[in-house]
Amino acid sequence: MTGRLSSFSISGHPVGQFLAMIVMGVVLVGAVLMGAVVFLFLLGLFVIGYSAFWLRAWWRWRTARNRGPSDSGPEPGAAKDIGYLEGEYEIVEADADAARRGSGTRL
Repeated sequence: MTGRLSSFSISGHPVGQFLAMIVMGVVLVGAVLMGAVVFLFLLGLFVIGYSAFWLRAWWRWRTARNRGPSDSGPEPGAAKDIGYLEGEYEIVEADADAARRGSGTRL
């Protein structure tokens, strides 16, 4: 017995060992290249998802910024085409308004 626990034995011949080393080197290079391809594929998916997320966030921020009222007041020249609104109004005191609507408590 040779003292090896494996049933696969490597040939003691130097040419066989050299060929086995060449084959294992090719397999190792192939595994590294396949791993790099998978890594780059996943990295590409991540970059596409990240870009899509930030593009959507930018677009929502842009539309929300233009949608709401601004605190800076009306823009100059904005009231040129607006006519006057005429109507009657009545000044109502706060106590009279509350009495007219009720006390707000309901049973």
